[in-house]
Amino acid sequence: MEKKATIISLIFVCIIVLSVVCLIIFMGITAQDFNYVQLEVNPRVEFIVDKKFKVVSFAPLNEEASIILSNEDFKGMDIDSACTKYLDICARTGYIDVDGTDNAVNLTVIDGLTQTLDVHIAENIYNYFTKNEILCAVVENYEDRNMFDEKEEHQVSCSNKYKLITTIMEKDPSQSIRKLRRLSEKELIDIVANTHSNTPYKTTSDNQIKKNELLSKNSNKYDNHIKKITNESQKEFSNLFSKHQTSSTEQYKTNFSNMYNKWQEHI
Repeated sequence: MEKKATIISLIFVCIIVLSVVCLIIFMGITAQDFNYVQLEVNPRVEFIVDKKFKVVSFAPLNEEASIILSNEDFKGMDIDSACTKYLDICARTGYIDVDGTDNAVNLTVIDGLTQTLDVHIAENIYNYFTKNEILCAVVENYEDRNMFDEKEEHQVSCSNKYKLITTIMEKDPSQSIRKLRRLSEKELIDIVANTHSNTPYKTTSDNQIKKNELLSKNSNKYDNHIKKITNESQKEFSNLFSKHQTSSTEQYKTNFSNMYNKWQEHI
């Protein structure tokens, strides 16, 4: 009888554990009305994404991104397509050097507990660079050890949340880490969504002129690079890209912003 009771207890515990795991998976996907994605290639952009991973709104986070976004509309797009489109515009305008070896991208995603969207976007970014044979270090924000240290210092639960907090503070210096860290990720994303709604991005004639100049200046280089891609070169580049990720991302994982600024100064 005692053995039978033990077995029944174990089965009961397993059912509870399985129920909790299922709840976590479900809540990880649906706990938030919106997800948050930030992509930095020097031009920094942020996207608000709904539960179906469609872009609801977007905004530039620096002047370079304001140029990149001129006359572009990402609303309604799948976020993975929006990210690769944004990267391709960066490549066409020269912010990503299609023939270079020092390109770097930083990705920040807040999407609940399961990080389903995070993995999906990262894979699509890798695919974009591999398909177009562009060497680039892709670093996800939580891999940045300096960012990890900073979030620990300021008592923020995770690096991506800390990145979102500091981004909000860039736009609104009256905000403080002490105040924002008390908010949930959902509440922080709602702040960004409201900012997008209240001050939507608008293309200016000056930025459109600058973008056209960059597109014109880099068109030959971009087109010639794409023309060189063949089935044979794709096989070779796939291995090269994997090796490059292993060797090049480590320096950016130490302190992405610092390392990025250093090589930008030499361009």
